[in-house]
Amino acid sequence: MKDIEQLLRMTEHPQDYTDEELQQMMSNPDMRAYYELMVSAEAGFAMKKNKATTTTTRPKIYAIGNRFVKIAAIFIGILFITGIGYAAYHLAVGGNAPANEEVKVPTQETRTTESHQQEVQNVVRTFENVELQQILQELSDYYHVGVKFHNEKVRHIRLYTKWDPSAPLKQIIERLNGFEKVNIRLDDNQIIAE
Repeated sequence: MKDIEQLLRMTEHPQDYTDEELQQMMSNPDMRAYYELMVSAEAGFAMKKNKATTTTTRPKIYAIGNRFVKIAAIFIGILFITGIGYAAYHLAVGGNAPANEEVKVPTQETRTTESHQQEVQNVVRTFENVELQQILQELSDYYHVGVKFHNEKVRHIRLYTKWDPSAPLKQIIERLNGFEKVNIRLDDNQIIAE
């Protein structure tokens, strides 16, 4: 972000910089990449306004002016929208329920029937806005382990994730632990959510 601000200042006030400072800034790979993006965007804006140029030379840095501000505004807008999505996800994650409730482990007969059905449907399962309690119950049924919640707030966390039944349970637990506010471990054939 500092590089972008410096490049903006440089394009708006090139007289404040010496040729050596301009050369030094443009030798920085990040600054160069931002500059290349500005040039590409300027060419796109020019084509949109039917001002196709006949030369292939690049415009000078100080000739970019307000067009770079538009590019920066688009970039900031994308960051803003991403931030709203991130905030909405974390606002949706929450809830309260009684603590230390253990989920029932299926019997051998139930395991055989469910295992056969799930093996037939051995496809990647997508959980969209599903509570962790439901996800762990499906894992429990498939991998034949119990589930125990030590922290009930975790039970109602809603997640967007995918589950490949061919993957080992430890790998799936590691993936779930990558989510914020989720701490799951496998202990003695039991999934424990804390």
